[in-house]
Amino acid sequence: MSFVDGEARARARAGTWLAAAIAFAFVLPVLARAAEAAPLDEPFVGGIGFTGPTSPSVSAIYWNPAALGLVRGTQVMVASTVRVSSTTYTPAGATSGVSARDVMQPLQWPVGPGTFMGISSDLGGDRFTIGFATFMPFVEQTKYALSPTNDEPTRYQALQVDLRHLTLTPALSIRFGDVRLGLAPGGMFSTGHLTFAEDTALDVKGATGDARYDFYSGHGLGDAKFSVTLAGGAYYRHGNLEVGVSYQSRPIGSDTPGVEIAGGRTTVTGPPGVAGPTTGCSTAMPGCVFGDMTYRLPDIWIAGVTYHLRPGFEATVMARWIWFHLQDRIDLRFTGPTLEASGVPEHIVIYRGFHDVWDVRGRLSYWYRERVRLGAQLRMETSAVDANAVNAAAVDGFKVEPMALVAVRLWGHVWLDAGYGLTLMSTVAVDDSVFNPALATACVEANNDLDHCAARNAGQGRPSAAGTYTRLTQDFGLSMTVKF
Repeated sequence: MSFVDGEARARARAGTWLAAAIAFAFVLPVLARAAEAAPLDEPFVGGIGFTGPTSPSVSAIYWNPAALGLVRGTQVMVASTVRVSSTTYTPAGATSGVSARDVMQPLQWPVGPGTFMGISSDLGGDRFTIGFATFMPFVEQTKYALSPTNDEPTRYQALQVDLRHLTLTPALSIRFGDVRLGLAPGGMFSTGHLTFAEDTALDVKGATGDARYDFYSGHGLGDAKFSVTLAGGAYYRHGNLEVGVSYQSRPIGSDTPGVEIAGGRTTVTGPPGVAGPTTGCSTAMPGCVFGDMTYRLPDIWIAGVTYHLRPGFEATVMARWIWFHLQDRIDLRFTGPTLEASGVPEHIVIYRGFHDVWDVRGRLSYWYRERVRLGAQLRMETSAVDANAVNAAAVDGFKVEPMALVAVRLWGHVWLDAGYGLTLMSTVAVDDSVFNPALATACVEANNDLDHCAARNAGQGRPSAAGTYTRLTQDFGLSMTVKF
């Protein structure tokens, strides 16, 4: 056997193993817990492009700070993602539903959802690389239309959800022989807006309707609560094979598990039949109702492998393991001079009950004359929510997202990346909802005995969310990188 034949067979074996790895990556989500896309998670930090834990991009500050060492010279990157989604809920027994049509757009200040801005420099060598970036790794935005009669079908789970977490992250990558290690501590600024209704018939004497809660912190940096995160990673290359792994912590070093958001602009409107306003607010008394929100964010593990099949042609498989199982609820507390007197609930729990999520991707890319790079990517993601727990605030279904990618060198040292993805989600039918108002009735009839109130205290004693849920999402990404 000639040397040429041996090399050809080695390449064939490598291609076979790569194909098996990609097939396994695509089958894995099917074997994992059934089926939906995670609320709060932002899957395209750094834009829809050639990003990942083995990619030489400034976006490595998020994906794998060790891979930042692959970025040569000084580079400045600005990326934006626009997400257009349509969510429809048809209540059980109804012939028509209600829809939320949302556009996540980055043209906001402070830096809006979907924006990534970063800079890095190798300090003139190959040993150390430093960088800094700002982005939102966690964001959730859904807005249903408000009814003038306050009878929206989604009101007991969500009318408006806008949770944002802006991160400012410095990063350092150091090379030790063939291995690079990276570290990226971050400061996180959390804000939120949550509007919903509460059935107060069991709590407020004489009430004939719902109380309306509008928790709002504002979205400026001065409105945000601060927490700290920590990320680290490793990168290794041998021949045509690249391997990268990273870990990102949930917020740490705080007295509150997870994140806390201060609702300094909160209002509460009492139900009909209750004497006097429950907000107690007037133009002379701004901010007389205050809200406090707490919930947990996940740890994230990221791993990826890139194999160079031949010059200019490479295949990448990567996965994110998102530890959402820590987020079981959103805890809301309200204070105000007239809330207690009116009997309107001051402590409300919104049930979440999330599970861990697998986000698995496979990508093929090809360089054409070192000026154009073309790519195709397929992303599959499992669920953070059981099918019977799907509700207006967490609409999930098994997701498959094919994407088209392109990168072009416009002139000199300026590169433009663009991408498009269409998310296909299976319809979710909720027949036996975890939300059941009888759980609240049983608690009250038992004089709030803890043995009979566990479900209500977890946030499940609310009107049912049974029905059918659908969602269609399109992602448009554009990024520019200037290399010096």
